[in-house]
Amino acid sequence: MFAILVFAVTAAAEAQQWFEAVLACPKVSTPRGPSGSGVVIHVEGGTAWLLTAAHVVPHDRVQVEFTSRQAYPHAAWYGRHPTVVARWPQQDLALVRLGTGPRPVACLPLAPPWQRPKRFPQAAWSIGCGEADPAATLRGETIQAREFVERDGIDGGVFFWQTAAPPRQGRSGGPLLDARRQVIGIAVAARDGRGYYLHHDEILAALQQAGYGRFIPPNPSTQPATRQPPQPTPQP
Repeated sequence: MFAILVFAVTAAAEAQQWFEAVLACPKVSTPRGPSGSGVVIHVEGGTAWLLTAAHVVPHDRVQVEFTSRQAYPHAAWYGRHPTVVARWPQQDLALVRLGTGPRPVACLPLAPPWQRPKRFPQAAWSIGCGEADPAATLRGETIQAREFVERDGIDGGVFFWQTAAPPRQGRSGGPLLDARRQVIGIAVAARDGRGYYLHHDEILAALQQAGYGRFIPPNPSTQPATRQPPQPTPQP
């Protein structure tokens, strides 16, 4: 009986954590433009930064619509003065900054560089707001491979995660997550019945080069070691 109770409590806690992950993924849109999804990756002092696909925010005027635990799946509040602060057209990635006020905001961290998937197939999860959905939903995914794609009209190419199923219309810009609920990709395209999510390494490199490296979890092996205070010598 005790084991069953522990399992039930653990399952309930896990469900709450995944629901909190959904709350970190607002609907993103522009006037007379496309509607897509995004994911908050950093919150600091009443300001949040979210990632989305560049094609979701082709203009500077952006609307970011959040739901809440009480209001889900309906809109609860909107980001203040959202601004596209960086675009990477080749990777189809954009970074949006917005005001949040004093309210608590759910946030999904980027996975550290050493924790990205390395073997396939690999289970993953996506969150996004489909075109007919009032708010974001969670969906299980299977990463089949890492693929290098040469893009028409663009020098070079980009690495993507290829998933077994394509993202539905409106889920572009939403995150691909690992089992720790860490961001490892961003939904950007569908082709030949497969999904394409911008690869984790591409996201980290873009943020680092644009001066947003503080959003990337540090590698513990590069951090200075914490000195331990001297231990008292036992007295006889």
